[in-house]
Amino acid sequence: MLLKYTLSSSAFFALCANAFTPPSNQSYGSLYTPDLTHPVTQGQTFQVTWDASKGSPGQTVSLVLCNGPGTNCVLQSSAIAENITASSESYDWNVPCNLPTGTASTSTGYGMLIIVDGTGQFQLLENPACS
Repeated sequence: MLLKYTLSSSAFFALCANAFTPPSNQSYGSLYTPDLTHPVTQGQTFQVTWDASKGSPGQTVSLVLCNGPGTNCVLQSSAIAENITASSESYDWNVPCNLPTGTASTSTGYGMLIIVDGTGQFQLLENPACS
């Protein structure tokens, strides 16, 4: 009985760790902000914007933060937001106060992915500033 519970719990946590669709094909529209001229500030709301012209009606997207340079940007285990109507082309992100400050184009920098839910199409915005 204990083994069955352990396996079920492990499977559940594995599912929860990556609820968003994994990125597969970098072919979605551009992420506009955040960028180096529009930095993110801890504890404030930031409007993330993108181009949804390559999307389909009714499509939803997830926003995922990653750490490091674009050549090795490691996805965080949970999304900033999921199931956002793509055609809205924006999301108001309440940036956590405890988000560590990053330095662009370094291992402490950030990137952001917009991922199409269900297909894995994505676009990466490398190292948006976080001050």
